[in-house]
Amino acid sequence: MVARHRWTRLLQILILALLARTLLSCGPASPFAGPQPPAASTAQTGTPVAGRPTSTAEPSPMPSPRASLTPSPSPSPTPSPSPSPTPSPTPSPSPSPAPTLPPRTAPEAGEPLALSLAWRLDGNAHLTAGESLPVDGRQEFRVASLGRTVYALDGRGQLLWRASTAGPAYALASLPGARVAVADDAGRVSVLDAAGNRVWQHDLNTRVTALCPAAGGLLAGGWDERLTRFDAGGGIEWQVGLDGPLTAITVLPLPDGRELAVAATLGGRLWAFTGDGSPAWQFPPAPGKDAPAITLQGAAHKDAAYLLAGLQDGRLLALGPAGELLWERAVGQGAPVWDLADVAASPGPEIAVGSGGDEPSLALFSLQGDVLWRVALTAAANAVVAADLDGDGTREIAAGLADGRVEAYDGAGRMRGAVHAGLPVWRLAAAADGSLLALADVVAWRIVGEAGQTGGAWLPPPATIPDASWSLPAGTEARDGEAVLAFLGDVAPGRSMEFQLLRYGPQHPWAGLAPLLAGDGVLAVANLESVLSSQGPALSKPYVIRAHPLMGEMLAAGGLNVVSLANNHALDYGNEGLDQTLSALGDLALPVVGAGASHDEAHRPAIQTINGVRVAILAYAAARWDGSPDVPATDRLAWAVAGDVQAGVRAVRGEADLVVVLLHAGTEYASEPSADQVSVARAAIDAGADLVVGHHPHVTQTVERYGGGLIVYSLGDAIFDIPRPAAMRGDLLRVHAGREGLSRAELWPFWIADAIRPQLLDDGTGRPQVRIIYP
Repeated sequence: MVARHRWTRLLQILILALLARTLLSCGPASPFAGPQPPAASTAQTGTPVAGRPTSTAEPSPMPSPRASLTPSPSPSPTPSPSPSPTPSPTPSPSPSPAPTLPPRTAPEAGEPLALSLAWRLDGNAHLTAGESLPVDGRQEFRVASLGRTVYALDGRGQLLWRASTAGPAYALASLPGARVAVADDAGRVSVLDAAGNRVWQHDLNTRVTALCPAAGGLLAGGWDERLTRFDAGGGIEWQVGLDGPLTAITVLPLPDGRELAVAATLGGRLWAFTGDGSPAWQFPPAPGKDAPAITLQGAAHKDAAYLLAGLQDGRLLALGPAGELLWERAVGQGAPVWDLADVAASPGPEIAVGSGGDEPSLALFSLQGDVLWRVALTAAANAVVAADLDGDGTREIAAGLADGRVEAYDGAGRMRGAVHAGLPVWRLAAAADGSLLALADVVAWRIVGEAGQTGGAWLPPPATIPDASWSLPAGTEARDGEAVLAFLGDVAPGRSMEFQLLRYGPQHPWAGLAPLLAGDGVLAVANLESVLSSQGPALSKPYVIRAHPLMGEMLAAGGLNVVSLANNHALDYGNEGLDQTLSALGDLALPVVGAGASHDEAHRPAIQTINGVRVAILAYAAARWDGSPDVPATDRLAWAVAGDVQAGVRAVRGEADLVVVLLHAGTEYASEPSADQVSVARAAIDAGADLVVGHHPHVTQTVERYGGGLIVYSLGDAIFDIPRPAAMRGDLLRVHAGREGLSRAELWPFWIADAIRPQLLDDGTGRPQVRIIYP
């Protein structure tokens, strides 16, 4: 396996995922790239369906639109000249190290607070952003999803309207007059009125990931590498070119009543601009520290202004109005999440900060950076917000956890109550009435401070082996003259997986499988169920998956040596998207099988020599997709036509000691292989293949010994976010081979924790489960 460490570039890349959410001012919305039902400019009204949601990451597309959203007749805005982002006097960061926090303590029990789940919205895809706002004296909730949809609900959970967006919705921002701004993957920034009708829309031509209300207007940015300010009517007041895609936007209120627009970019730099777009200051990373800022919040207290910035390396920074560093603290592992509110007896607001990683915690800081307390959490804190849950005039601290729990703490760090949202909680928003809006994967809940339904885990995990707590058993390591091949099923760096990659870095998904993927003499192979592209129009199909090209660093960090693109998502963004994907993988020196610039390239094998053993790998996708609504007719993918597969195997048989065929085919969620899987797999073995490895069904399937070869029909998912119990279980296939062919094959079952961390199943003795399937 070839190790690749490109940390500086990667930390820049991961910013594209956008973790930040709006706090006192605003920040970016959720960083998912996911399923896309057909788009239409519509608003719908109705009633949400009661009962448990369907546990699937791919719900049925929404019904056809019923009412057109007609844009206001206004001319298309024209960008004004862009001020140059050349620096004003740049404040120097402090070179002193960030102080460490005191040890975590177990939270004490506080005064009991009843919490319950009041109502639920079943989304049509992963929910990415949510806000609560008062409208005409009543509480309303707005929710955005990657299903190209914005929902508006009243305080009882009744659907007021539903509007479609051109692409997956990434950001929301509430505007005066009960209007809402929404930004999407297609590059549209739209403003909807209180009834869900479009007021204006502007196309920034690429994914928009961050929105922030500003005095009399709106700030927006994303992959276009510009900060844009719109006026109230949708005209562009100014645009400023920056040094990379934006990661977060906020407004910093100044003591004199003015405000600064502040943007963070993937390069880790903070850029501040005055109201007319003139540069105010820049804040680069401190010497020797390359971690970029990924969450921002501007706030004012008395005569002081504070800019809080969370960094991917776990630091929390506080800057002053001129960009000067006031203090920094090392909060923990991964980017911190926080809220700023008055929750304790001390004067002024405090900062409630949650962390993740191996030692998740909730801590309370003063505005001066002093740690007031720090308690241990049972799972990573993905969201923190303050709300007066019991209506006594004092706010509690709510933490949304990766295991689905929402826990409430008082200002002294004592736990008062909890509910379970069923699935991992990614976002929390506080309502003026003290209730919470919790976004838990594909569902949204309203949480209230009263007795009622408390929920439970929908996907209770099995016993797993902690990351990096074990080593390979004797006899499973690579030996002289032997190659070890490690195969995984579907891997996707987009959708909700980006949230985790942003917080923890590219190696975070792989810790649980590292002993199986690492070492000399190991060749690691996976199916890339995504394109790596910022270009190309999306196909008109329910579910498309993409990530930024630079997200491919995650594949390299896992030690993958070959990836297959022979699947039904390789052309989700057309030929342009496939071209950019191939280019990105080429930059990483990752060989691709199953797709290419031409028919010949798509059918070309990857031939690797491992410990003197020559291994040839071919890849094919089910022929039924060629020219279907899922994939346009093309010769740029290798299709699994039995005759073509056999021809490919025979052509390479004389060049290799071991011939492997990857087969992307079958029926989703089926535990048994389909007829076409069986026929093509057996045809490959008949032609001389030693091994056929399958994926696509999202679940594991059976194994067959056939004609001297081995067929593993489906390994299931490896890094994917479908919340079904069967889809959260996958297999790693580890094969030993010499010059004479296969000698041993093992299946290592795992559970996909947090939709991104495969962790091996415990055999009951603290060791990983393993099943020998050959000989």
